[in-house]
Amino acid sequence: MSFQSTVKPEDRMIFAAEDNSGTKTSPVHKENPWKILIVDDEEDVHEITRITLRGYCFENRGLEIYSAYCEEDVKSVFKAYADIALVLLDVVMEKEDTGLCLVEYIRKEINNSSVRIVLRTGQPGKAPEQEVIQKYDINDYKTKPEFTAQKLFTTVTTCLRAYENLKIIEKNSKGLEKIIRSSAEVFKNQSFSEFGENVLVQLFEILHLEINSGIDCAYLIGMPNSNVMLMAGSGCYKDKIGNLLDDTMPRFVVENYQRYEKTGGENFSDTEYVGVFKTMEGFGSVLYLNGWAHLSDIEKKLIRIYANNIAIGFDNISLSREIINTQKEVILTLGEIVETRSQETANHVTRVAEICYLLAKKNGMDEKTCELLRLATPMHDVGKIGVPEVILNKPGKLTDEEFGIIKKHAQTGYEILRKSNRPIMKAAAVVALQHHEKWDGSGYPQGLSGENIHVYGRIAAIADVFDALSHKRCYKNAWDMNQIVDFFKKESGRHFDKTLTEIFIVNIKEFEAINRRFPE
Repeated sequence: MSFQSTVKPEDRMIFAAEDNSGTKTSPVHKENPWKILIVDDEEDVHEITRITLRGYCFENRGLEIYSAYCEEDVKSVFKAYADIALVLLDVVMEKEDTGLCLVEYIRKEINNSSVRIVLRTGQPGKAPEQEVIQKYDINDYKTKPEFTAQKLFTTVTTCLRAYENLKIIEKNSKGLEKIIRSSAEVFKNQSFSEFGENVLVQLFEILHLEINSGIDCAYLIGMPNSNVMLMAGSGCYKDKIGNLLDDTMPRFVVENYQRYEKTGGENFSDTEYVGVFKTMEGFGSVLYLNGWAHLSDIEKKLIRIYANNIAIGFDNISLSREIINTQKEVILTLGEIVETRSQETANHVTRVAEICYLLAKKNGMDEKTCELLRLATPMHDVGKIGVPEVILNKPGKLTDEEFGIIKKHAQTGYEILRKSNRPIMKAAAVVALQHHEKWDGSGYPQGLSGENIHVYGRIAAIADVFDALSHKRCYKNAWDMNQIVDFFKKESGRHFDKTLTEIFIVNIKEFEAINRRFPE
């Protein structure tokens, strides 16, 4: 390790502004200077380089020059600063190949492919140019005698330009990756209100900004043949969710929406951006930013790509909702057909579905699972389609043989539904098979007990029995609510899951309300 006697170990890395040689960064260009690292074990090399680059400016940015005299110093600088743009690197220092080892460290160990590396050596025989250029990922090779002031200026400028271009590409690449990830995150939400809110959350994530960063942002959605409404906002629009376009937004936004309402389009002022997007399904959306001037050109491009991407994918949410609504309608219709055969009202399957949803929510299950259960349970008795109507509608007590036929409906329903891989149908198959199982193992068709019964089956069992007891059937009158509560208390831990039964009884008023919402 070679140092001049005047250099103390703690002073090996010298910031340009503190250099006694007077090579300070020009005050005109203090903001966001380029960071350059000089690596050499000769103090004179550092001094001459600093003097030569005094007052240097590229793209209206000056320099911050760091000095390192050994391998340890270099590693310390890179740990402290991730944005070193250029390294002027000596080859022979502590060892004959220290510089080459540092190239490997920078490129492979810390995976920094952006920084430009220029080897400069006073002993070219120790590191032949052709061999080094081919073997090591460096950007230039200079011998010290040929490295004149003009060549240094040219080399630094060329390297900084290349570094800047690489960082732009890198930022674009990372931005596009974030757009892909953010778009996927946005489209997980099937609720339009959640969708709008997540559009802004992910937008600010792409821009590396806090939601309260001072940029006023608004996202508005217009359904086909309806008014455009603010779905999410930041800044001055944060508390205006649900307000209409004309009542909330600046004239600049309203005029641009009217201009691009049918075709879509974008417009900019010095500080504002408005993007109007139309979908094939007839939905319209508006993205508005006030504070546009504070964003870089790259950030502006990313916003436009992201906004277009969201608009293109917006139809997917609409189509997804349409599919779900169609599935729900088919399921309810099928359930209604079965119940009509047994002279029960169509609202039976709707009530059971709503009771299952509410009980699942009260049990702490997530919204997606609760909604899945609500969609699946209308088919709990689909197997009754194979039971003769004379047995289904018999007013008196069933014989053992007749009850045996009735009991088969659980397995029949399961066989009808189990072949589908769709989550709704798979859940419906479980409910159809297990909604007559009992906690103590005395139910049918499998005689399952306790937690061996799927939670869907345990919830559906409570919902089905509650609805049957609280409404008139061909074989019985409706029970009084007090009788029903007493029955559930008695059967808790026998017929029904004890925990679910307790939740059900505690919230009985809310379950009664479902009966009132969907009467006979």
